[in-house]
Amino acid sequence: MEMTGDGDTGDESGVRFTSVRRGEDARFTARYRPIGPVAVPRPGTLEHFLTERYALATVVRDGRVLQADIHHGPWALQPATAAIEVNTMAAAAGVPLPDEEPLLHFSARQDTLVWAPREEPLR
Repeated sequence: MEMTGDGDTGDESGVRFTSVRRGEDARFTARYRPIGPVAVPRPGTLEHFLTERYALATVVRDGRVLQADIHHGPWALQPATAAIEVNTMAAAAGVPLPDEEPLLHFSARQDTLVWAPREEPLR
């Protein structure tokens, strides 16, 4: 994964992000930047629902699901814009993308505490 640019300034160059999944034809390259004022999402909004998560999960190679609790302060979000140059990530995973424009937000930084992961049974 490669990341260049200075996303904290909100300048015209923004942040360039490139990701390549090893062993697959799955790539993502985009440049993004904030385009509006910083705001903390209000409870009940889509932005609050999408960002106020306090757990993360991953599936390890042997198929087990690991979950970790996390803690962070409220997200300080800005509306954002992106120029997506290449996106074959979703197709490589068999996920169709809609034809509509994506909902984009930018956050300069979010300090987070992460507890040790534990195995979680699938529910």
